[in-house]
Amino acid sequence: MDLEEIISEIKDRLNIVDIVSRYVELRQVGSRFVAPCPFHQETKPSFNVNPEKGFFYCFGCQAAGDVIHFYQRINGLEFKEALEDLAKEAGISVDKKEFGKPSVKKIFLYLHKLAVDFFKKNLSSDSGKKARDYLKKRNISALISSNFELGYSLNSWHSLEEFFRKKGVTIEDAIKCGLIIRNEKGHCYDRFRDRLMFPILDYQGRVVAFGARALGDEEPKYLNSSESLIYKKSEHLYGLYQAKQHIVKEKSVLLTEGYIDVLSLVEAGFKNSCAILGTSLTKEQIFRLSQLTPKIILLLDGDAAGQKAALRSAEMILSRGLDCQVAILPNGEDADSFLKKFGSKDLTYILKNAEEGLAYCLKMVRENKSPKEQILWVENFLDKISDFKLKSFYLPKIAYGLGLSESELRQGLKNVSQTQTTKDSIFSNWDRDVLCIAIFSPQDAKILDQEGIKHFLHTRQAQELWDKLIKGEDVNFFTEEERSFFIQVKLYKEKQFQINRESILQEVKQRLETKKKCLNRQNLLLALKKAQNRGDQQEVKRILSLLQKKFN
Repeated sequence: MDLEEIISEIKDRLNIVDIVSRYVELRQVGSRFVAPCPFHQETKPSFNVNPEKGFFYCFGCQAAGDVIHFYQRINGLEFKEALEDLAKEAGISVDKKEFGKPSVKKIFLYLHKLAVDFFKKNLSSDSGKKARDYLKKRNISALISSNFELGYSLNSWHSLEEFFRKKGVTIEDAIKCGLIIRNEKGHCYDRFRDRLMFPILDYQGRVVAFGARALGDEEPKYLNSSESLIYKKSEHLYGLYQAKQHIVKEKSVLLTEGYIDVLSLVEAGFKNSCAILGTSLTKEQIFRLSQLTPKIILLLDGDAAGQKAALRSAEMILSRGLDCQVAILPNGEDADSFLKKFGSKDLTYILKNAEEGLAYCLKMVRENKSPKEQILWVENFLDKISDFKLKSFYLPKIAYGLGLSESELRQGLKNVSQTQTTKDSIFSNWDRDVLCIAIFSPQDAKILDQEGIKHFLHTRQAQELWDKLIKGEDVNFFTEEERSFFIQVKLYKEKQFQINRESILQEVKQRLETKKKCLNRQNLLLALKKAQNRGDQQEVKRILSLLQKKFN
């Protein structure tokens, strides 16, 4: 069974509604199903699934595809990884040769899986007593340790390297994924040594990196994996995989700063907790959280740095239209230390009295910025918001919070745009008409292709999509823009096309003939100019004669 046959079999055997329903709460409307889109932040049901056609489409962000593309995108997989997963679910036997050698990404994931198993075994060994004692001192139970797959890297330069060699791992691969280091002299050694290991999991629960805490006086106290093919720090949150079902249930997420903070919060019963990986919250992390909940509660350290981090984070969350609350701990406390001193009851009180995000931002701005700086902050904040309706929602609240009238605030702003930006289409109206013929009437499209219509399409993207449609390529091999256009047309334009097929074909043929004549005339005029420049009077007469016969 070749690749195209596997794709076709998966689509035949798996219902797109069943697959999408695992990740999105769909509501049936007639013959289709709708929901808020899982691929961008919204509350309206602009995400549509059409089981008859086997496609999904979002009117908001134009995300589109079939069951394979949805599964691939929602889980952050490569195409062939999604194909393998769905083929297995559909009971389709796949010859591994169809997929060639394992991808570099798959090799990296395999090595991290081996590493986490090795570190977990070390933690339970005699050598891991120091790490177990540390966890006991921090009141981290064996159950939490197991759920978060904590481990210990031995106080050795080559223990993981030797383990990999015994497993037949190519050390070059281990170096590329960052678990083994090669120095300038060419010597190899383990990246992590004598440290408590915190595996960082992706949204599917696969280990993609490690955070590692020194158990002695070594510096740095925390050593983290470097970014790699499988790990981008800005895209992940520590503990999110373990927390996601609790986040959905609680309809909120508790966002804190450190590994131990998350473990202590979960130990105390706050199971919807996860942590920022790094010093600043990123738009990718916010987007991932927004797929689970509209409400983010910031629980950050009570020092000046924590307050500044809360301001930056709240700005980003609010600019994306999410509900934000800020719970600031007493100065000098983090989530872990606060729980140990005061317990979960006092923390619950702090969370219940958390400050609304915009109110917190405005308070910080009033207390720490001059009037001119306040206006500048408002400008910068509003510039981050692309949705004009959301800007309009915030503007009177900001004015009230700063003690100004809305008109006074508007006069002080320089760059508050009153218009929404829209993404330009990559296809002109002419391109769309021609491509619709290729989508709905392949036989007519082949005739037009022989007449060279491709060369009269306005954009390179349209020409590339035309070629794919003429060849009958599967939608999974389209670009994102091509796929979005194809499915939008397929789902919502077919009936209109079939009713007006003859008139559309006639108009396209007439316009093609006009375009050909125009091009022919332009070529003759260009040839005429060249002949005149050369002084070739015989050629000038010949071209003028042709122009008179064809265009008069």
